[in-house]
This record gives sequence, structure tokens and C-alpha cells, in this order.
Amino acid sequence: MEHEDRRSILQSKIESMKAGHFISAFLIVACHNLLHAQDVTVTAKAPPDESISQSFTALDRECRNSVSKHDPANAVIACKKVADEADKYDPKTHFITRRGAYVFYTTSLIQAQKFQDAIQAGDKAVAVVQLGHDDASGSSAAYGVRGQAEAFAGDLASADRDLEKAEDYERDGLNSPAGHELSFEYSRTLKGLLMFHAQVLTAMGKQEAAAKRSAEAAKL
Repeated sequence: MEHEDRRSILQSKIESMKAGHFISAFLIVACHNLLHAQDVTVTAKAPPDESISQSFTALDRECRNSVSKHDPANAVIACKKVADEADKYDPKTHFITRRGAYVFYTTSLIQAQKFQDAIQAGDKAVAVVQLGHDDASGSSAAYGVRGQAEAFAGDLASADRDLEKAEDYERDGLNSPAGHELSFEYSRTLKGLLMFHAQVLTAMGKQEAAAKRSAEAAKL
């Protein structure tokens, strides 16, 4: 009976996470931070992407603007077009461009509360990162958005793993030359990740781990 009660409480917390009030409360901060982090990402360790067409650039701008405005209906349409174009690039090229496209498509799907689709888009962002040509902040963005999608879908264990990786990458970014120049932006992104992760851990019943994230976030 006690086990059933715990399950019931956890399920209630998960449903709360999937409810609109939780999503809007966090995503207003998280999506803004992520958008800004994408704009300031430095790719000194990665080779420059090959030339990008003007049409792709225009689509990408429309996608990012819609995400920034929290306009999910238009964001999903615009960002899907960018992701579809990114799919056409050779998998051995355009690493930063492709990762960025998939990250923003994932974010748009989260805003639209299409969480399973968001996980699939996040898988593609992480797959690009795993090729090893991205910087810390970009890698953090990929794992971070997939972790958010997993949490909202109710897969808290996967969200916990991905958010931890995202935090580790963002900490590495803070300790890099780019992070020293952009410490405010990187710190703000890390704080958003930590706050979100703390809520995931709380829903999992991991109060001590949640408290550690909250304490770290409070210092940023």
C-alpha cells in the first residue's frame, strides 16, 4: 500500500510537470537562455561550417524568432523547415549548423507540448554532438533540450542523465576562454539547467541531489 502511495505521488508530480503551468513557468526562462546561448556560442575548437545559403539563413532566422517569441504554432512550422534542410547536408559536414537546427526544432516542439516528437529531434541534436566537433556550450544545448523533452514526457531517469551531461558541458564552457568572455551568459544558462534539474530530481524523490542543484544555482 505504501509503495502504491509513493507511485501515486510520483505520478502526480510527473503530471504536474507535464501541465501547462510548469512548462510556461520554466520555459520562459529556459528558452530565452537557450536562445541566447545559441547566439553567443563560440566554436573556436570546431572547424568553420561550409557556406550556408541565404534561403537557409532566412529560414533559420524565422525559426529562432518564433521560438524567442514563444509562438509554438509558427515556430514548429519554421523550425521543421530548417531541420529538414539540415537533414540534406552531408553528415560529415555542417556540424554546428545541423546541431543548431535540431536544437531549435526540439525547443519549438517542447513549446508546442509535442514531447515525444521533441525527444526524437533531440536525439538528432545529440547525435551530431557525439561526432565530436562541437564546443561545450553547443553540446550542453543539445543534451539540455533533449533532457527537457524527456522530463515533460515523463521519462525522468533519462532526463536526469541528459541534464547532468548538459550541466557538465556548460561548466566546461564556463572554464573555457569563451566562458571567461561570456561568463554572464554561460552562468545564466547553467543556472536555468540547474533549476530545471532540481525540479526533475524532486519529482524523482531525490531531495538531496535536488538541493545540491538548487544551492549551486543560487550561487550563479
